[in-house]
Amino acid sequence: MSAWKPETSISAFSTVLIVAENIEMASVYETLFKQKDCAVIHEISPGDAVQTARLLAPSLIVLCLDLPHNERIALCAALRATTPGAVLLLA
Repeated sequence: MSAWKPETSISAFSTVLIVAENIEMASVYETLFKQKDCAVIHEISPGDAVQTARLLAPSLIVLCLDLPHNERIALCAALRATTPGAVLLLA
């Protein structure tokens, strides 16, 4: 018995949205995901991130923002409503 293996990598179809104010850290994450053949989009502001997430429905959203707790929770809820993908909150 053999398992079916697709011709292309699943990660080739993955879109990652990085939301980070720190450009240097965003660059590190961007490099990591691009090495895995993911399409990577970087946003700085929470409002732009929600709008981009609505348009693209990314597979993964990486949050690396220094926001007050209540704003962070509200942003996570808003982003979670835009995609069935995962939201990774880095504190």
